[in-house]
Amino acid sequence: MAPEKPGAKTPDAKKARTAGADLAKLGGAVMAEPRAPRRLRQVAAVLGALYIAAVWLDAAGNGAADAVLPLPVRFFVQEAALFPHAARDVIEWRAEAWMCDAGRFEEIDVRPYFPIRRDDKESRFYRAMFFHLHQRRVLAALDQFIAREQNRTHPGARIGGVMLLSLRIPIPPPGTPEARYQRLPLASYPPSVERHYWYVTDKAERERRCPQGDGS
Repeated sequence: MAPEKPGAKTPDAKKARTAGADLAKLGGAVMAEPRAPRRLRQVAAVLGALYIAAVWLDAAGNGAADAVLPLPVRFFVQEAALFPHAARDVIEWRAEAWMCDAGRFEEIDVRPYFPIRRDDKESRFYRAMFFHLHQRRVLAALDQFIAREQNRTHPGARIGGVMLLSLRIPIPPPGTPEARYQRLPLASYPPSVERHYWYVTDKAERERRCPQGDGS
């Protein structure tokens, strides 16, 4: 292949000169035109500013975002300062059931009714209690579901309702030897372990589900 002569005009050089001539005609500056209408861009800018403000308020612990935003939207602003403090306790969620024959509350194991990740904190029962412990409609639905499944699988141990509670088990100091986790019955925990009851089935509903019991 013969070497190119000095000053020869290559195709790439011609394209570059043509592009340069076009820029010169436009004054040396080219600005891409946005595709979205101006009003839509203004609305997006306002929404973006409001979103950043909601994230900041949530991280600062202001509480305004929780008071104004609906729960599905609130989920997307709870992303800053998720873990500002080290946990001091392990929270476990449990259920006690009103035993129709015995006429008292006793602990039941609800893990068979929530088979997804049933043995850890990602259990559907744990997740439902963690996110919705203040929403009575959700807790009432859990009550109905647990009672239905318990009475279906254990017809000889019929229940009329539940008490849903949490345990706050202290985490030992760093470096303390600790046995591998295993689920212990409620009776195994001393009174020093805090219990918080979040929901109990109404007496009238227990009586309806236990027609032969006193439901008291």
